Amino acid sequence: MCNAKSLKLCSFTDQIEFMLGKSITTANVITVLIIGIISACNPEVVPDSTIPEIELRSVEIIDNVAGKDSVITVELFYSDGDGDIGLTDSDTAPPFNFGSPFFHNLPVTYLVENSMGEYEELKKPGSNEPYRNEHERVPNLTPEGKFKAIEGVLYVDLLANPQNTRPEKLKLEINLIDRDLNISNQVTTPIMILEH
Repeated sequence: MCNAKSLKLCSFTDQIEFMLGKSITTANVITVLIIGIISACNPEVVPDSTIPEIELRSVEIIDNVAGKDSVITVELFYSDGDGDIGLTDSDTAPPFNFGSPFFHNLPVTYLVENSMGEYEELKKPGSNEPYRNEHERVPNLTPEGKFKAIEGVLYVDLLANPQNTRPEKLKLEINLIDRDLNISNQVTTPIMILEH
């Protein structure tokens, strides 16, 4: 019988203010909600690949009190054969130091439609620099015990209008990176038409 447990972690920061339609200036208004089923099961029943895998389950757009698109909630299923997913607050030494591409283990890329009808990375307002503030750090999910293989569900809340860029059409690309720096497959959301 599988000895599974549920894990529910929330980081709400200023999410409530944002949902009420108040002005938010920080790009750190992101909620990572993890409802994981961490499997400490017979290894024959769980994934055996040491490279994490993710699957897009759903995308939901949530309005604020003014009826404008406010938050994009992405549901991802994840699995990893050796369970080395997630970082603790103390994981700040290289390669997980701030400024490193591995500081965030859940990189999210915003793609917007350009004048040619093609999708390119969202730029910061008034510059040609990519907008990269929606990358996330998933907390340590490695189970205790002999068997480390895990699978579960991540719910990631992302801004629908980052830095007041007001994207009309948007899609997201998402990866998951484990502590051995293995990068999962990439998932891409369907195109979302947003109201601001």
